[in-house]
Amino acid sequence: MNEISLFDKTTSKIGMSGLGNSTMKKDEFLKLLVEQLKHQDPMSPMNSQDFASQLAQFSSLEQLTNMSGMMEESVQADLMLTQAINNTMATSFIGKNVSAAGDMIELTKDTPVDISFQLNGRAENVIVNVLDGAGNIVKGIELGALSEGKQSLTWDGKNTNGDEVPEGEYKIQVIALDSDNDPVGTLTMVQGIITGIKYTDGTAVFVVNDEEIPFSKVIEITAAEG
Repeated sequence: MNEISLFDKTTSKIGMSGLGNSTMKKDEFLKLLVEQLKHQDPMSPMNSQDFASQLAQFSSLEQLTNMSGMMEESVQADLMLTQAINNTMATSFIGKNVSAAGDMIELTKDTPVDISFQLNGRAENVIVNVLDGAGNIVKGIELGALSEGKQSLTWDGKNTNGDEVPEGEYKIQVIALDSDNDPVGTLTMVQGIITGIKYTDGTAVFVVNDEEIPFSKVIEITAAEG
């Protein structure tokens, strides 16, 4: 009876001759090893060195499988620990001021809105536009030349004609040009007081101005004044 070979000598992977180079799991390997022992020719048993080599291969395969499982468990444990720490720390930020990346503001009656943005370089001409839900410019505010860094202003909730606009959400658009009339990079920010924490898929997000802000968008957190 022909000997069943567990190893294809043309490849470093564990496989069966005639079945290509497909990788085996350790249980499949062990079954094939048992079958090889059952069907070997009693007049020409397997060479002891070959048998020892196959057992060594099986041992290595099992160790690699176990190591892979341990690494996956370790990574998962690290992620869970980080998430738990972030969730615990999040509650300590309630009542503090936060600045986060975003371009939407909420206008309420008789309450001016603070607008903040970051300039990546000096700009000779800066215009801040307030847009309604349809994308129309409600108010354009010319600020002139500004230096690099964080900038802020207050919108009184009125349009270009000086009329009060309806309450609701508005979008901020910042246009900045340098001395060569080339665009200067900008980052619009939303500001407010953290009033609560919500949990989405096990991750904490801040509640600011009735909007949800994830950790990834937070730029700065400071103590509330007064």
